[in-house]
Amino acid sequence: MKKFTDKLRTDRKTSVALLTVLMVALAAAGVFQLSSGSDQPTEFNRNDIMFMNMMIIHHDQAVEMAELSENRTNNSNILEISQNISEAQQEENRLMAEWLRDAGFNRPTRGHRMAGMATAQEMEQLRQSSGREYDLLFSKLMIEHHRGGIQMARAEVQNGRSEKLVDLAQEMVEAQTEEIRRMESWRDEWTGSS
Repeated sequence: MKKFTDKLRTDRKTSVALLTVLMVALAAAGVFQLSSGSDQPTEFNRNDIMFMNMMIIHHDQAVEMAELSENRTNNSNILEISQNISEAQQEENRLMAEWLRDAGFNRPTRGHRMAGMATAQEMEQLRQSSGREYDLLFSKLMIEHHRGGIQMARAEVQNGRSEKLVDLAQEMVEAQTEEIRRMESWRDEWTGSS
């Protein structure tokens, strides 16, 4: 009988250990949330946190690109869209950094290159250009940048939990789609394409 009860105790310990490992793995995968001292589920899922971290870095580069325009072109269309991009994306970054902070995370300051982001070489070419050359290069790079941002924002709309973040991502899709349309139209005018 002793062997049976010892085996039962060992099996229970093994079962408890396996169940604990399984719960941690499922929580890490976002299937459910381990208690954080509150009965309220967190507002953000793993996709939300990842999106905010990535989009802040993505926006940082767009703002950097937009702020180059002031000293490199006198094209009113480029100057206006650059100002709009800079203001909108800085505000979006402020919101996302605040939401990350409220969720217990720091604002990211750097990250890997993501969809649509300009390379270091392309950024240097942009810094060295001016006039029509700048207008064409800026619009080309920003169109690609926006396409990458739209791809990321659409994934958030599909997979995010936070209603306010999903709404913000949808606004990004709409605004950046319109900005791409405008820049493509200008590029067609400048190059004589239709």
